[in-house]
Amino acid sequence: MNEGGAAREPAELAGPGDSALPRTPDRPGVGGAGTDGAGTDGPGLGGPGADGSPVRLPVLPGFREMALRRMSQDRRRLMRELAGRRQDAGLSQTEIAARMGTSQSAVARLEAGEADVRASTLERYAAALGTEIT
Repeated sequence: MNEGGAAREPAELAGPGDSALPRTPDRPGVGGAGTDGAGTDGPGLGGPGADGSPVRLPVLPGFREMALRRMSQDRRRLMRELAGRRQDAGLSQTEIAARMGTSQSAVARLEAGEADVRASTLERYAAALGTEIT
């Protein structure tokens, strides 16, 4: 918690140019687009204002955390589905691990949901099953 009683964003969720300090319009480079000027999605979104200064987009509290949590839940659901397909195919964790180039214990941790699975790892697991993620 910070001095105002609000929870501070965890460091691992902070992106480039982000800091643990609150975002304010008077702190250049900390607003919506970051310090490199990237992040504009098209005309009128984050581009220069009428006076040439960058337009600051509103920060939605908790939106980033909510999106990350939803993506994590989706990846866990997909991992459970892939583990079920592995079992239906009669393949062991050791066989999948060998095809992925990893250890059986790593596959067991993935299937148990003990780690936040990367999309690339899900793709490797699916390829080891002979399928792909669409």
